[in-house]
Amino acid sequence: MSITNQLLLDEVNSAGLWFTARKTRPLWAKEITVALTVPTIEGQMAANVGDYLCRGSAGDIWPQKAETLHKKYSATGEFDNEGWEKFTPRPEGAGVQAARIKHPFTVKASWGDLTGQPGDYLVKSEVDKDVKYPDDIWIVAATIFEETYESLSKEC
Repeated sequence: MSITNQLLLDEVNSAGLWFTARKTRPLWAKEITVALTVPTIEGQMAANVGDYLCRGSAGDIWPQKAETLHKKYSATGEFDNEGWEKFTPRPEGAGVQAARIKHPFTVKASWGDLTGQPGDYLVKSEVDKDVKYPDDIWIVAATIFEETYESLSKEC
C-alpha cells in the first residue's frame, strides 16, 4: 500500500467518515471486440476483448471485466440506437463504503493513480467495510456519486 493511501485512510478512519451506499442508476454497456485504451475521467485505462465498455448516467465511460459487470448488474435486453445495452444494478449486489473528502486528494487504485477534487468521494467495496487498509480503493467524482448512488446509512 502506498503511503499516500495510508495517510488518507488514517484520516478517514479516525474521523469516522465511512457510510454505506449502493448504486441505484442503470448503466449502458457494450462488449469490447478489439483491445483498446479508453480515456476515462481517471485517465487512460486498458480494455481487453471480452471486457465491456460502460457508460454511466452522467456520460462517464470506463471499461469493466464481463464477470464484474454481470455480478453487479442485470442485462435488460434493451438497446439504444448505438448498440449500448441497458444494465440495472442487482438489488442483492453488495454496496460500497464511501467517504466524502473535503480537500484535494490522490490515491493509488489497482488500475493507477487517481486524483480527487474537494467534495469527491473515496470509495471501497462493502466487503472491505471492516478493513482499515483495503487493497482496492477508488475515487468517484461528487456529481457522479450523487447522481448514481444512494446513501443507506447516515453520512457523517
